[in-house]
Amino acid sequence: MTTLPGFDELVPLGEGPVAAVFASVDEQGGAAFALKAYPGPIDRRTRSELDTELRGLAELRARGDVLVADGVEELPDGRCALRMELCAQSLPELVGSFGPLTIPDVLALASALANALAAAHAAGIVHGGVSAGNVLFRPSGEPVLADFGLTLRRAFPGEVTAGVDFLAPETLRDGTRDERTDLYGLGAVLHFALSGSSPHQGRPGEQVDARLLRALSSEVPALERADLPAGLAQLVSALLAKNPDARPLDTATVAARIGAMTGPVREQPAFDDFGAAMPGNAVRQPSSAPPTPPVPPPAPPVPPPAPPAAAPPPPRGELLVQFGPNERARGKPRAGVVIAVAGVLSVLAVAAVVLLLSQPAKLDVPVAPAPVAGPVPAQPTTPPVRLELDDPVDKGDYVELSWRSSEPLDFAVTVAAEGQHNDTIFVQRNTEYRLRIDPVLQYCFQIQGASSLGFHESQAKPIRGAICTG
Repeated sequence: MTTLPGFDELVPLGEGPVAAVFASVDEQGGAAFALKAYPGPIDRRTRSELDTELRGLAELRARGDVLVADGVEELPDGRCALRMELCAQSLPELVGSFGPLTIPDVLALASALANALAAAHAAGIVHGGVSAGNVLFRPSGEPVLADFGLTLRRAFPGEVTAGVDFLAPETLRDGTRDERTDLYGLGAVLHFALSGSSPHQGRPGEQVDARLLRALSSEVPALERADLPAGLAQLVSALLAKNPDARPLDTATVAARIGAMTGPVREQPAFDDFGAAMPGNAVRQPSSAPPTPPVPPPAPPVPPPAPPAAAPPPPRGELLVQFGPNERARGKPRAGVVIAVAGVLSVLAVAAVVLLLSQPAKLDVPVAPAPVAGPVPAQPTTPPVRLELDDPVDKGDYVELSWRSSEPLDFAVTVAAEGQHNDTIFVQRNTEYRLRIDPVLQYCFQIQGASSLGFHESQAKPIRGAICTG
């Protein structure tokens, strides 16, 4: 428990990559609220931008699926904080307790999130950080999307590697935050709700920067779930496209597509598998009347037989995404998202979990395994990407590194030091880097690069007589 003047009994709820979240009770009205405290103060210009942003967000208050901050607080220690509604549970808590959601629950959640983003985008507001930790549930079980706005994200950017779970590739690369990055975030949240893991889940022993390169160079693995409708799988895949232009047109289009999967909306009490019905909550339910089957188009005339010919090649460069069969799921989904509220306050912050596995304490720079020989493709092959590291320049307590590549890449520097663990440092698209080192140790350096063509490595280069193995 934390106590600050003017805020009695601040109960810590969680701490994310940038801000910490507390719960408290209003001294006068006795109502509970949440307080999201940032690590420092903000200047007058930022405060003015934040006030303007909150006034714009106030227009979304009428929507039940958007949670907007009530106001800005300045804590006695000078930190900036947002006061907001206190919710009962977050999506990571729900999935952590009960596993991936059912398909009807995911569709209900997707509908709420897509409509919330569509309303915000129509008002000219970008969320900028859609993630599972920003999906909250009220005590009634109603899902809401919280933490809208770009002002505080710019004022307190944090480490880019902390967002590898849900941020779009262009955000990780250069900080871009727009409507298309919100689409990617929505796809990442739905991937998490369906599988229980983020699109580029960390691997045992994988450093954060190495994971970041993997996220920038590899496609999101396909969802493996037997009950996953083809249309929903294709929608999530399209939302998670690396190329922003290959994602759906906008969130209104996504909301309409999800609405076609779930059926019309009608008022009905929300259902909780672990408790009684909760009145007054609007949920999405299929109509009781069976849908009218579509009238098939007239069959085209049968052409006369023709000699066999090679099939024409598929069109190239097409960005329009087709979203699967136009069919309605069988069975009656459960109403709403299943919520189990244990009567405790839940976490509102995104926790970045990094599993680090110690590596051998030797000068060993791993090299990617040689490709397995296979049949020669009929089409021309793409020239290999050349990535070359220049000889490191030893300056005693730091080293200057420079490199070049034949294609634009996202780079990371791998450092192997005598008697220490290997380290990987993400340097974005820079081709020069100055690194502080121990004046007496031997070192090996290697550059790793990632692009849509895959993962690439340079030759390892030593200083001070080190022998680079592997």
